[in-house]
Amino acid sequence: MTTLAQYTASTLLIPRLAGDHRESVIAELCQRLKAAGRIDDIETFSRAVMEHDEMAPAVFDGVAFPLAHKGAFKELSFAVGLAPHPIHWGPPPAPLVHTVVLFAVPSSEEKHYLSLVLTFSNFLKDRKSFAALGDCDRPEEMLEVLGQIRLGGQP
Repeated sequence: MTTLAQYTASTLLIPRLAGDHRESVIAELCQRLKAAGRIDDIETFSRAVMEHDEMAPAVFDGVAFPLAHKGAFKELSFAVGLAPHPIHWGPPPAPLVHTVVLFAVPSSEEKHYLSLVLTFSNFLKDRKSFAALGDCDRPEEMLEVLGQIRLGGQP
C-alpha cells in the first residue's frame, strides 16, 4: 500500500514554521528539501517555485500547494509546514494559509504527482484526518499521520 509518507520524510515535516510570509516559508521548506538531498540547487529550485506560485498560486481551504516541476530533482517528494498563525499567501488581500505543502516534481513523475494531488484533495475533505495533522507537535507524528493516507484513496 502506497501512502503519502512514502514521498516525504520526518526531516521534511515542520510542525511549527518559523517563517511568517510566503517567501520565508518557501525558503524554509526548500532548505529542508536540500538538506534531505531531494534537490541539488536550492537557488534555482526556490526561484522556480516562486515563479510558478506568482503565475498560478494554488491555495485551497487554507492550504498552499507551491511546486517546482520539470527540474533536475532526484525524486518526487514534498515538504510540509504548519503555521502557528495564519500567513498571507502573497500580498494582501491574498488568502490566509495554515499549512504549506511544497512539491518537487521531476518531469518523469508528473502522473504520480497528479495522484498525490488527488490524494491531498481527499485528505483535505476528511476534516478529522486533516485536523490530526494540524495537531502534531513533532515531525515523527506528522509522518505517522501521512502514513495512514493511502494514495488515491480515502484514509
